[in-house]
Amino acid sequence: VDTRTRHRIPRQYAEQLLDGIATDLTKTRYDSFDDLAHYCYAVASTVGLMVMHIVGYAGKEAIPYAVKLGVALQMTNILRDVGEDWRNGRLYLPQDELADFGLNEGDIAQGIVDNRWRDFMRFQIDRNRRLYQESLPGIALLHKQGRFAIAAAAELYAGILAAIEQADYDIFSQRAYIGGWAKLRMLPGIWWRSRAQGARQASHLVVK
Repeated sequence: VDTRTRHRIPRQYAEQLLDGIATDLTKTRYDSFDDLAHYCYAVASTVGLMVMHIVGYAGKEAIPYAVKLGVALQMTNILRDVGEDWRNGRLYLPQDELADFGLNEGDIAQGIVDNRWRDFMRFQIDRNRRLYQESLPGIALLHKQGRFAIAAAAELYAGILAAIEQADYDIFSQRAYIGGWAKLRMLPGIWWRSRAQGARQASHLVVK
């Protein structure tokens, strides 16, 4: 409450976050990507929107970028954790898209990695990467002290998608991740890109 008051964070974001987390108690399946994106907004985009008020941002034009980044981050979690979520009784994949690729819950239960699954995962990863790309320009709209942290979170998480590909889309028997040294090697480039992006927008930023 103290943080929300000091940084003028809209109360609705915290309420939406709690509501989103609470759905895990009762909802274990999602019919479409639109339904899933709404869940991702509730449990992840809301966090980004709250952080944005603490970091400082240029104005309302930054909000759609934060929303997309939250969805992208949560979808990366979902794609990485399909096997673990299944063992916990949940399936956070669009049911209609599974059917489009000829997949069903029996395939998930058996952890089958065949061409149907690979095509399905390529489709999911391609869309997820587009979300990252569409959200990254919003980092330039953040206060300079917060850009690097947000850019690092975005690019390091996006790297998990490549790890899934390198594992031939087998997320049932192993967990896709980026090792510590690989992360360290990525950070200088991320720092430089976040600084270059911010330089183009510096005159428009305000600290809230």
